Amino acid sequence: MRAGGQADCFVVVNGPEDGTEFPIVRAPFHIGHDSGCTVTLRLDKGIEDFHALVSVVSDGYRIRKARDKAIYVNGYPAGALRSRIVRDGGMVQIGQTLLILDCSPDGLARRTRGLPTDSDVVWAVREGAKHLWSFVRNIATSVYRLVRRIVTSWMAMLAIAVVLYIAWPQFRWWIQWAVVWVWVRVTNVL
Repeated sequence: MRAGGQADCFVVVNGPEDGTEFPIVRAPFHIGHDSGCTVTLRLDKGIEDFHALVSVVSDGYRIRKARDKAIYVNGYPAGALRSRIVRDGGMVQIGQTLLILDCSPDGLARRTRGLPTDSDVVWAVREGAKHLWSFVRNIATSVYRLVRRIVTSWMAMLAIAVVLYIAWPQFRWWIQWAVVWVWVRVTNVL
């Protein structure tokens, strides 16, 4: 356990970056190879860019697999839908790197004691809803852009009218009726 006034941290105890400490000052965060991760393990080639997603829970951290490669918490596999909780002194195996969680008495995990946390099902539903909303929004945006492009282009409107005239008899009848109506009005005026 760390001394008071210090941040919780993950410490590499076995792996290419042995002895490196990664303080945890905010959550959620990622463990991975990318420089945007809070716990950046660049020397281990068995680690993906964003390998794991970590969120804070009461007295520890919830770890979820973010990519395809395995991650183990205290010897048990963590998945995208089956998360694992690591507490003070717990081990996390990612690639060839073994991390130990070292918590402080007033660190982030201790300060969240008693706060409600999401279950794996709630998290999965929320993430699924985010992805579904993103998909629907992208489709709607694409359709809007296509319609806007068609409407603002007079050539496209003319092409659509010609196709409708050829392929749809009711449209052809309506166009012929409109032409006759205009012709009658114009010839009666003259």
